[in-house]
Parts: sequence; C-alpha cells; structure tokens
Amino acid sequence: MAQYKKGMETKQKIINSSKKLFYQNGYEKTSCKAICDDAGVNVGLIPYYFKNKNRIASIIYTYFLIDVKDMVQKILVEKNIPYELKYATAVENWVYMSLLLSDDNYKRFYYEICRANVLIDENTRVVEFFYKLHNNKYRLGFTANEIKLIRVVSSAASMGLVEKYVQGYFDMELDDLIAYKIRVMYKEMDMTKDVVDDIIEKSYKIFKEDINIALKENFRLYRT
Repeated sequence: MAQYKKGMETKQKIINSSKKLFYQNGYEKTSCKAICDDAGVNVGLIPYYFKNKNRIASIIYTYFLIDVKDMVQKILVEKNIPYELKYATAVENWVYMSLLLSDDNYKRFYYEICRANVLIDENTRVVEFFYKLHNNKYRLGFTANEIKLIRVVSSAASMGLVEKYVQGYFDMELDDLIAYKIRVMYKEMDMTKDVVDDIIEKSYKIFKEDINIALKENFRLYRT
C-alpha cells in the first residue's frame, strides 16, 4: 500500500510539473528531463509511468475536458437549466475551445499537441464515451466500430482546424471556428442540418449568458 501511494504521488508530481512547464514553455520545448528536474524525480520514471511525453499531454488534455464537463454541469444545475446531452456537450465545446484559444500560452500548447496528433492518442479514448452517450440517448444506431471511427474522424478534424486557425489560414472569428467544429462533430453523428443549427444556436446562447468559467495557469478552472 505504501509503495502504491508513493507511486501515485510520483505520477502526480510529474503531471503537475508538466502542466506548469507546458504552460510556460510550450509542449514542444518542454523535455522529459526538464519535467523530471522540476518534479524532483528520476527521468526514467516517465517511460515507467507514462511511456512518453505525448501520453502525459494526452492525460492533461483529457482531464481538462472532464473538468470542463463537470463544471458546466454544475453551473447548469445551479441555474436550473435542464441538462440536455446534445446542448450541454456543445456548451462544453464552446467553453474548452474558447479557453484554450484565447490565451497565448494555452493556444501554443493546444496547437502543438494537435501537431503531435495527441488528440487521437489512446488515452483520449475516453471521448468515445460521450459519443456512446449520444448513440444511446438519441438512438442513432451506430456500432462500436462506427463510434470509434466517428471519434477518430472528429478528432482529426479538430486538430486540423486548430492548426490552421492558429497559423492564420482562416479569415474568421474564434466563435465561427468553434461553431464549425461543433457542426462537424454532429454531422458525423448523422444529425440533420436543422437539428445541428438548433444545437449551435441554443448552446451558444447558454455559453454567452450563463457560463462563467475562466482558466488560470497550470490548467486550473475557476468561476468568475
């Protein structure tokens, strides 16, 4: 038990140092040695616990999404806004993309993990759970393999959109980019244009009028 606790503490030290250095220096310029020096642990512990830096970034990104989801749900409950899966998921997309792309340091991190294909890392398979929820809730009829395909296609599209947005390829506002990303996600789930238009309109209204989430350094969310 003591050994297990020590291992968990070591893993958390590495995660915490990674968050700090990814924010300060970016994903690409942060080495495994720098992470371990900051955490005060042996550099050999990264392959032991995480395999590589890519996996650390995918864990940080995935749990950031989960934290956003949890906070959005709490706000909706507090404000007596009915929790409807398709609208709430779209709101979460508005929130996390706005937060990551509105701060230069987080924008750099987001851009660089997209370039490294982190969003389709095995650890981000947790995202498949959200597609499964939609599949069951709205009786979409997708097989397990089709859900995996949707997750990979949507993730690949997201990475491409973020890369080109940061590079200045698109002449568009951030809100328009996020709306398009949400549209692609629901289009992959075979929802009609009218349904997707409704999701985007209602989720954006909730996002603008009711959601008060900001992001501090080291991926910490807080209410404003």
